[in-house]
Amino acid sequence: MLPRFLTASYPMERHYFAVPKFALSLIGFYPEQKRTLLVKLWSFFNFFILTYGCYAEAYYGIHYIPINIATALDALCPVASSILSLVKMVAIWWYRDELKSLIERVRFLTEQQRSKRKLGYKMRFYTLATRLTFLLLCCGFSTSTSYSVRHLMDNILRRAHGKDWVYETPFKMIFPDPLLRLPLYPLTYILVHWHGYITVVCFVGADGFFLGFCLYFTVLLLCLRDDVGDLLEVEDIERSPSEEQEARIVREMEKLVDRHNEVAELTERLSGVMVEITLAHFVTSSLIIGTSVVDILLFSGLGIIVYVVYTCAVGVEIFLYCLGGSHIMEACSDLARYTFASHWYGHSVRVQKMTLLMVARAQKVLTIKIPFFSPSLETLTSILRFTGSLIALAKSVI
Repeated sequence: MLPRFLTASYPMERHYFAVPKFALSLIGFYPEQKRTLLVKLWSFFNFFILTYGCYAEAYYGIHYIPINIATALDALCPVASSILSLVKMVAIWWYRDELKSLIERVRFLTEQQRSKRKLGYKMRFYTLATRLTFLLLCCGFSTSTSYSVRHLMDNILRRAHGKDWVYETPFKMIFPDPLLRLPLYPLTYILVHWHGYITVVCFVGADGFFLGFCLYFTVLLLCLRDDVGDLLEVEDIERSPSEEQEARIVREMEKLVDRHNEVAELTERLSGVMVEITLAHFVTSSLIIGTSVVDILLFSGLGIIVYVVYTCAVGVEIFLYCLGGSHIMEACSDLARYTFASHWYGHSVRVQKMTLLMVARAQKVLTIKIPFFSPSLETLTSILRFTGSLIALAKSVI
């Protein structure tokens, strides 16, 4: 049985960015969070932990490349995610005011949609956003925890065979020797473990924002589609509407056009906020998956499980980006198709022109514009093909 917050019975307003809010609030980076001195200090502490973790992992991996390539890859694979998480953390902080404005405006627009049919759209997509981002949180949590479990299990097996405990951290990092000896070793271990969870919540926050906004924009477009169809509906095709009715329809149509323009503007604003995050994510994802597959081929036992979980988590992230982009594209296509299929031809010339202009505008599909591509399920297919090429290359080399 699902927890209540993942079901349709959960209050709709609490579904709104529920998981990203929870994740980013843990590290003090949620845009609507009150910036008290304590929150600022906590967020700086988490930024420092993540930044040093990226440096320590990268240094360890580069240092071990000529010594042991398997050990080097064991450090370099997670460091790619750590650096990407740092990029997402910095971007969320840099665009915090813009994100807060977008969150508040989209919340206001969606709250205006109150009919039974529109509430059905909201419940469907709000619940979907919460469930998918929670799935991402679970995948990330499992991946990070698996590194610690692997290290603990390896040391327990070593002790069972009479060998000494290896004082290393869950993620391969370079530290000064005193930090890897008692009594400071447990504190170092806990901080490195927390570094992994910081990486996870940054991913969940940034990716959750992208998916959430895409699905909420989809709700707005579907509601707009229904309003256009209801407004242009004609009971008797043979009898033209009166001048008063046409004047009212023109006024309402102008409002609908403004709503469509605002959704397009909000999409452009979101593209500006998410461009660094999304571009960095897609550039590194194929490399991360390819490296993880190489690690799967090189390791055995618990190492295979760790990187299988890791690969699945990265795959879920890519899928969510592409799914969100596809939902907006499909909603735009639906708006154009349903508007053209309405009774627009039964109205005055002015209404007909406004309707056809809306159809033309809707046919220019709204996308989250990223340099070189736009996230969609077609993009996902291309990424999987590229990843397959990397895997084939790795197999031929190994």
